[in-house]
Amino acid sequence: MGGSVDLYGPMEESLMNRIAGEIILSKTPGDVMKKWRLLFELGQSELARYMGIAPSVLSDYEKNRRKSPGTIFIRKFVTALIEIDSKMGGVHIRKFAATMKDLSGTILDIAEFPKARSVREVVEAVDGVILAGREGQDQPIYGYTVVDSLNAIKLMDATDFLKLFGANSMRSLVFVGVSRGRSPLIAVKIYPIKPRMVVIHGPTRPEDVDELAIALAEQEGLPFALSLKEDVPSLIRSLRNLYR
Repeated sequence: MGGSVDLYGPMEESLMNRIAGEIILSKTPGDVMKKWRLLFELGQSELARYMGIAPSVLSDYEKNRRKSPGTIFIRKFVTALIEIDSKMGGVHIRKFAATMKDLSGTILDIAEFPKARSVREVVEAVDGVILAGREGQDQPIYGYTVVDSLNAIKLMDATDFLKLFGANSMRSLVFVGVSRGRSPLIAVKIYPIKPRMVVIHGPTRPEDVDELAIALAEQEGLPFALSLKEDVPSLIRSLRNLYR
């Protein structure tokens, strides 16, 4: 494989997540891979050589002759697109990044923990009440994302959902501005990548949470909690205190 770029900026990371998300979610991932290779104006041989694979392997994937590519292959594919274009001046990166949505009003806060915290610790930090997945309270959590639930419904599509996972999926997705909790859990259920836990903020009592949301969390084996924090700023402050 060609020389690697050691550090990606936010623009590159966002574009990589977008491309990877499209591949993961497609029923014909090879078609998506071919589309992005052509959009980056790369030949099969050039891209395959950079990835360290035979051109025939890439061709088979693009023609959907092989089973869906795994996460390691997808990462290698996306990384190659970005690194090759970066070496050529980053023209395509800038062009495609310019068309991406601004999700700053949807993702209110996102962070990775320097060391693992447990589900139990996150629940305690947000003044939470466990509604499902009580048996998973000792599982490690490595980050969180606070999401405006209403904006997520209005603005995000399936590929945008990948951005909620930051650097890893072993995190808590915290949905705020929730009415009863059904929509966030439906979104989590249908998306192929799962968070480690889900927290909602909005309902003031556990009995106000939609029963279907609780049932979906139980089906997924997903710790699910209701935060009783007074407001969103105090919820975010408590999550940030988990760094200590």
